[in-house]
Amino acid sequence: MTTEVEQYEIFCGAVETLGGGDIERLETLLDQYPWLVDYRCRKGEPYEQGYFAGATLLNHIAGNPSRFPIPSNIVDITRLLLNRGARDDEKYTIGLLLTSKQASEAGVALPLIDLLCSTTGVDLDLSDPTILDGPLGENAPGTARELIRRGAKMDIRHAAALGELDLVQRLFNDETKLLIEQAFIYACQYGHNKICAFLLDQGVDATSQAGIGQTGFHYAAHYGQLETVKMLISRNAPLEVKNMYGGTVLGQALWSAYNEPHKDHIQIVEALIAAGAVIEPDWNKWIDELRRRDGKRI
Repeated sequence: MTTEVEQYEIFCGAVETLGGGDIERLETLLDQYPWLVDYRCRKGEPYEQGYFAGATLLNHIAGNPSRFPIPSNIVDITRLLLNRGARDDEKYTIGLLLTSKQASEAGVALPLIDLLCSTTGVDLDLSDPTILDGPLGENAPGTARELIRRGAKMDIRHAAALGELDLVQRLFNDETKLLIEQAFIYACQYGHNKICAFLLDQGVDATSQAGIGQTGFHYAAHYGQLETVKMLISRNAPLEVKNMYGGTVLGQALWSAYNEPHKDHIQIVEALIAAGAVIEPDWNKWIDELRRRDGKRI
């Protein structure tokens, strides 16, 4: 009889084994500890709270949240787990796959979803108008494109996220103000400047948060879209609008540079400062540190 601590340690070892793609070792662990397939971890990060609390081994196939690169034999690993009784009855793992940047880039999201669906006898509802929201909201455009290839329908937001300027232009007059404003935010997120410029020329409000809680400017700064930030500065987009967290565009850029960094964040910070963004007193130490990291001299 294993203790709770021992179960946790065995589970963590199994997760590392899965992440390393060692299917033979994983099979041995499942033989030795049949309870592993149903074990829900609630200890340590990220298992105690948030969307990954109580995760199972099956939940880890999506690489969401990212712990390690998705192994090349992940389909075989998933098949092993399913053969041992793992189930995604509430479609939670499918949701993780739809919103996984890693799975999208590896091109495995839909093959894994197909495998999961085959165990429950259900299919994805491609007629669901929100089915593309998850992938495109979480930087998984490859998954979105595969869903579209299978029959999912785009609205103006999805077209903007995927850089489909012609489709954005065709849809513009038939969409609601809210969806058009969200399309602008998506275009900023993905750095599609021609779409951003088109929407601004049509009178879209650059300060709108469109129910998302951030402006397009915040999104461009967060996702490291330097050229979009420069374009928005040149179009006089307001710098001091605060998002739902109380952060200005510069504040968002600083937070993102430390917590979810992209290669151009220091250049974005510098561009915003040069454009006159207000620097709060306690931000200077963070700006100085970014400059030191970038090899700059104050």
